[in-house]
Amino acid sequence: MDVAAGRPGPAFYLAGDSFPDDVGVERALAPRLTPHIGGWIGQEALAGTPGGFDPGIAARSAQLEAALPDGPALRRVVLIGRSSGARVVTEVACRRPVRAVICLGYPFRRPGAAEEPARFAHLAGIAVPTLILQGSRDAYGTPAAARRYALSDRIRVQALDADHRLRLAAPDWDAACRLIVAFCARAGAPDDLTD
Repeated sequence: MDVAAGRPGPAFYLAGDSFPDDVGVERALAPRLTPHIGGWIGQEALAGTPGGFDPGIAARSAQLEAALPDGPALRRVVLIGRSSGARVVTEVACRRPVRAVICLGYPFRRPGAAEEPARFAHLAGIAVPTLILQGSRDAYGTPAAARRYALSDRIRVQALDADHRLRLAAPDWDAACRLIVAFCARAGAPDDLTD
């Protein structure tokens, strides 16, 4: 039996550069997702490793990779990231074949800045099923703007009625988490999201 076909998890969550100011996103996700996944490793747990929280992409990627399990257990892992944390988890997923990746407010482009291919070029080749929940008023890229980038056919972009900070009401978080749970469950199915 394929290891990925069982219950998803654990989930590893990475916040954005504004951590701990954006801790509300993790507090909204964790209690809604934990009943459906095999554990939760949040930003504070990861930042508690030697070196603490470093907002640098390379440092956070190395920290996350060091925390991931080896062998078949890796195929159950779900990586979740908000803003720059989403960039980190997608970069790591390009090297480590996890079950699924969930991005909240992917930072495609800094507002008012020139394009930085390092932010998005790797998304064209990601092989892991990836769900991007993007705010319709996100200054770092709306869902419509996201579709202008070369994205792998493994990526699904879903609009949320939100800005980059993802200040959602409880019912909207409930709906977003239902999408995440269904996506992660389907990522372990035989068709593996290829419709």
